[in-house]
This record gives sequence, C-alpha cells and structure tokens, in this order.
Amino acid sequence: MKLFLKLLAGLVTLFIVTIVILLTVIDPNDYKTQIQTQVKQAINRDLLINGDLNWSFYPQLGFSSGEIELQNPAGFNRKNLAKIESAAIEIAVLPLFKGEIKIGELTLNGLVLNLITNKDGSSNLDNMLVEKTSETPEQTEKKQPTSENTRFFAVDKVQLAGINIKNTVIEVQDLKAASSSKLDIDHIRLGKFSLGEETDLSVLTELIVAQTTGHIELQATLIVAPDFSTLQINNLNLQTIMAGDKLPNGKISSVISSNIIYDLTNSKADLTDFVLQVDKINLQGTLSVQTKAKTKIRFALQGNEWDLSPYLATTPEKPVDKKVSTDQQAATTAEQEPDLSFLEDLDVKGTLTIAGIKASGITIGKVDTNIQINKGKAQVTPLTAQLYQGLLTLNAWVDNANGANKYQLASSLQDVAIRPLLIDAADIDLLSGKTAFNFKASGQGLTTEKIKSGLAGSGDFKLLDGELYGINIPQEIRSFKAKLTGKPAPTEDNIKKTDFASLSGEFNIKKGIVDNNKLLMLSPVMRLDGLGLANILNESLDYKLGITPLSKSDEKTEFDDLGGVTIPLLIKGSFTDPKFSLDMEGALKEKLKMKTQELKEKAKNEIKEEGNTLIKKGLGKLFN
Repeated sequence: MKLFLKLLAGLVTLFIVTIVILLTVIDPNDYKTQIQTQVKQAINRDLLINGDLNWSFYPQLGFSSGEIELQNPAGFNRKNLAKIESAAIEIAVLPLFKGEIKIGELTLNGLVLNLITNKDGSSNLDNMLVEKTSETPEQTEKKQPTSENTRFFAVDKVQLAGINIKNTVIEVQDLKAASSSKLDIDHIRLGKFSLGEETDLSVLTELIVAQTTGHIELQATLIVAPDFSTLQINNLNLQTIMAGDKLPNGKISSVISSNIIYDLTNSKADLTDFVLQVDKINLQGTLSVQTKAKTKIRFALQGNEWDLSPYLATTPEKPVDKKVSTDQQAATTAEQEPDLSFLEDLDVKGTLTIAGIKASGITIGKVDTNIQINKGKAQVTPLTAQLYQGLLTLNAWVDNANGANKYQLASSLQDVAIRPLLIDAADIDLLSGKTAFNFKASGQGLTTEKIKSGLAGSGDFKLLDGELYGINIPQEIRSFKAKLTGKPAPTEDNIKKTDFASLSGEFNIKKGIVDNNKLLMLSPVMRLDGLGLANILNESLDYKLGITPLSKSDEKTEFDDLGGVTIPLLIKGSFTDPKFSLDMEGALKEKLKMKTQELKEKAKNEIKEEGNTLIKKGLGKLFN
C-alpha cells in the first residue's frame, strides 16, 4: 500500500512539474497568427487579438484573453461585428483522468455585438460560412463512428461552475426599414450547471428602442435532461418596465411567471401556472406551443377586468393642408388591407374568459369565447358577453382566402339597454328601451371603408318600453290642437322625448345603406309607422313616417277629435344630431280634404235619397 501511495505521489508530482514547464515554456501569444488565420478560414471574417493571451495554473488550469475584435466586411457603418474586452475560462485537471470535464466559471466582459442590415438588404451576417471541399470516398471510409463505449469523456459528466457575462451591448440596425434598437445587458449569470440538476439563471438588461427605454429582470432555474430531450424552466419570473413619452401614462410595467417544459425532440413547450400581468391587466391559465410545419397552440386562459382605454388613446388629427389636393390627401391616408397570410401557418384552439372589458367608452361584462384558427380561417364560436344589462352572442369568422380577407358574422342582443350602449359606443342619444336584435352579414375587405361599403346583410329588432329622444310627439299634437281650437297652448315639457310600448322593424344593408323597410312604433295613444334609410358612409338619416292618433281605440284620448288623421313625420340629419319635423299643416289639409269629401258624399247621398222620395210620391199619385 505504501508503495502504491509513493507511486501515486510521484505521478502527481511529475504531472504538476510537466504542467509548470509547459506554462512556463509555451507562450500562447506565439499562436495569435495561427488562431486568426483559422477563424478567417472558418467564418470568413477577420479576427484581431489585441490583448495578451495568458495561461493560469492556480487554483485550476485556465486561459484568459484581453481585447478581441471580429471585424465587419467593408460597406457597414460599424467597424466590428463583435468585440470582447476580456474573457476567461478554467478547467479542473484531476477529474479529466476519470473522464469527467469540470469547467470553472466562464467569464465574458464587455461584449459589443452589432447586427446590421443595409439599405440594399445585405447583412453583416451574410457569407459567414465558407463552403468546404467535399470529401473523397476514401476519406469517408477512413472515418469510423465513435460508439458510446469508446467515448472516454461522457457528455453527462460535464460540469460547469457557472457563466458570468457582464456589460454586454447588442445593437440592431435595419437601415432598410429605418429602425434601430439597443440592448444593454448588465449581466447574465448561470449558476453551477450539470445535466439533470437544477441551475440558477439571472439576467438584468436595459433596453433602448427609438424613444422608449426598458428595464428587464429575469430569474429562473433550469434543468437540462441528461439525454438533452427536455429543458425545464422553473419559477420563471420576468419583469419589465418600459418608459417613454408615447406610452400610456409614460410607463408600462409587466410581469410574466410560469413553469415551462420544453420538449426538444418535438419542439413543444408546455406552460403551466402561466401568469401575464400588464399594469392592472391580468391573464392566467395554461398554454402549449409546438413549432413544426405549422405552429400549434392550445390554451385555456382567464382574465380579470380589463380597462383597455389607456392603451387605445387616439392620436390627435393632423391639420388639413389646403395646398394638398383632396385626392392626394386620400392617397396619403388610405388604409392598407391587413395581411392575414400568417393564419395559414397557425393551428390554434382554446378558450378565453375575461371578467370584463372597458374600451373606447364601452363597458362590457363577462366575456366567454372559443377561438379557433385553422387553414387560414380564424373564428369565434361563439362569443358571449354581458352587455348593458343584457347578453350579446356572436358567431364570426374571417378567412385569409388568398388575400381576399372574407368575413361573416351572426349576432344577437337580448334585453340590452340600448340607450347607454348607443351613447357610449357612438355618442348617439336617440332611443332607449330593452332590445331584441338579430343580424347576419358577410363581406370582403377589412379596412374601415371596405367594411362600411361592402357589408351586406339583414336583421330585425324590437324595443320594448322605451323612448324616442329629440321630439315630444304628444306635446306637438296638443299644441296643434290648441291652435286649432283657439285655446291656450299647453305647458311645454322640457324633456323632448316620446314614450312608446314597442318599436320594431326589419332592415337590409347593402353598399353602405341601411334600408329600414319596415318600422312600427306603438303606444296607448298613437301609432307610428313608415320606412327610411340610414347611410353609414356619411352617417346620415332620411326617414318618412306617419303618426296616427288612436282616436278609435278603446281608451279615451285627447287626440280623438283628430278623427284618425295621419301626421307626416320626417327625420333627417346626422346620427348624432337628427332633425325632426311634423307636417301639421299637411295633416290639417288632409283632414279638411277628408271632411270635404265626406260632405260631398253626404250631400250626394241626401240628394239621391230626396230624389228617390219624390219619385216614389209621384208614382204613388199616378197609380192612386
């Protein structure tokens, strides 16, 4: 045993002496030229080693370098593709004799990476791989595959003490798109790493994109399977704070947390305990993403109440330049048809529940929907939402259709309070009541103008126990009656509205025109019916209606002396400022015409009756 120990001590001493001699005699700087030549041949870029290359022996065998530059080819606005101020790595020697590779901490400091795309589309990453000459059959035959049994250094025995990357700057320039962004990484730290064991990961980053700055912090633990089949990311916590004048309130904060298992064989990531929080907006649930020929996504997500108003702020309208022609202005502001070709590469299926949404002044209650995307078609089947004391149900789809962008929808409203909805959605204060509404439509083109002009469909509606705002029809009739009878005018009601028991109708939409071909309003004292047009292109109204006081109804009314006269009512103007006009003069003329006709008929009948009486008397005298 003593002899064995002596031999071992002697071998260790000999090894240490050998290493010391090698480190003392061999200067790695003598090989700079060879290293630079090999890099040039490998990636077609010039490598400059400006700093010294050094060996280190204690406490581990190591290698360090000073400044290193990887230069861009001519024609780019940055000298270097990459630059490193210093780098160092260490390897434990004794474990090598047991087939184990124990690497000390890899340190990288002052990395600057410039990724550039020129105006002509060329990139500084182009042509970095130099094609190698093909091997001869003889060379191929000489190569023998390395079996697992012949490997001395097993991959699963590799250990890394850690990675520490400090003061990294990544700049991305796209001169063709006139865009740029800058990423300042304070540090990237990976803890002790071994296959199959948990490793800590920490990243701290500062981001600059245009006029927006960002602070990013990432904390997680990693586990890489020994056979490299899976990668686990546990307790992921990614926090970002973006700041800039163009952001809502000048700042947006977000947090993403989850546990992730990534199957490297099938390119599939499963996210559990997933939480996304943007300011006060929250979304959580489960999610899976698989990237193959098509990106396959499955999800079940739930959200809290979302107030989207701060993120939908409209930009102020630019003043109209009178020197620019109307055609030129239209060409400048013309909407672009959205490109939905990306739908062809998606296979999406999932459920989404949101506790409530506020957006553009509209308040929506709980939303439930099923979302599917397949073969270029995206659809919701169905979407239900609590809406102003009632329920909205929507089935809809949009299809890429080789760029044609076709769509179809079927919607219904049940017991929705129509007045607050119209006020919040379109600033229209025209009607109130509980509505039943059904609508089916289809079209092609997804710009605002194409939807307005190309939407084609039909529907029906019914409002119960509501009001028509902007005119008080009973008061107008009372005032007219007083004028006719010479009585004092009744006291005016300050609220201009007309109550009704029901308002129903049917309509068609084509080429931007809503044809309300049937409209009927009933109340205990009158009937209003007729038809009209609503132009959604210029947001104007043109209705011709008739009001008939119900003088022959079972209920006694103050209009019964009008004798069933129909009073014309015209509604014109804009959606937001409709103008009402009652043609009382026309109604009076119609009544006089009716009375005159009645008197003529009465006189004619009386003359005819009197003539018949005289004839009968004369005939009686002849035969008596």
